[in-house]
Amino acid sequence: MRIHVAGGSKRTEQAKTRDLDRFLRFFASEIGHDHVDGWTPSATKTFQRALESTVVEKTGKPYSATTINRVLATLRHFGRWLHGCRPLLAGSPFEGVRDLQTDEPEWNGLTGRQILRLKSACEQRLGLCTRADQNPLLEAAVFHCLLHTGLREFELAALDAGQYHHRGFHDVKRKGRKVSRKVPLPSEAREILDRYLATRSGVNDADPLFVSRFGRRISERDVARICDRIAGQACAQLDAKESFRLTPHMLRHTFLKRIADREGVHVAQKMSGNVSLREVFRYTRPSDEETEAIAEDAGL
Repeated sequence: MRIHVAGGSKRTEQAKTRDLDRFLRFFASEIGHDHVDGWTPSATKTFQRALESTVVEKTGKPYSATTINRVLATLRHFGRWLHGCRPLLAGSPFEGVRDLQTDEPEWNGLTGRQILRLKSACEQRLGLCTRADQNPLLEAAVFHCLLHTGLREFELAALDAGQYHHRGFHDVKRKGRKVSRKVPLPSEAREILDRYLATRSGVNDADPLFVSRFGRRISERDVARICDRIAGQACAQLDAKESFRLTPHMLRHTFLKRIADREGVHVAQKMSGNVSLREVFRYTRPSDEETEAIAEDAGL
């Protein structure tokens, strides 16, 4: 953990800690000791089956295949490092261990109509939210920056004021310790962000780009709450069938899908901050509605 995980995203660090703790508890209980040579491929497969049969207390449902594969990815990384430092008696503990097969994930973006309603909601809140504990300009700036850059919430929250110049964000720390030299920011988002920054006096380069009403750097949870409030405004006059939710990751899906449709998946990959094309395809695959429309228009 200290060598390979610490110093990255706090959420990633917490998730990997939970994954390893879960495995160590299983190992001590089922194997009966904590000697590393007890970690064999059979032990890993048994742990995988145990996860499949575990019911999550919060949801009352078993772990999904995606969650189990994520836990195993943490263990695989740990096992590879351990086996390299001190070869295990039975060899790699992941020999013959395969990830569970998962259905292709659904695209989790927004339609053009939903984007229009969210933009209108931001404009409405600029006139409605006048209390001292409200900051609709911050909300609008965060929304537009996420929509027009595809940044993850922790990447946006970590930005300093000095990283915003020359029509974009510079030296942006991304997932997996990757750094994007420049993330362009279109004029629509720049105008809102400039209006927000104009409300803050004496901003230095080392200061957070986005701050809460208490003057502290906004957190990932703050970004999620902003999305909740904007979606609530957008859906205030809609019936239940038309209502929708908004998360920061949905804005990322929306941005990358539009880039892929217009410029190609390789451009989307570059702008996503992801390492592999495989990961980008999760964000840019066509929706069920799009594939149905394509089939209808094929004219074969």
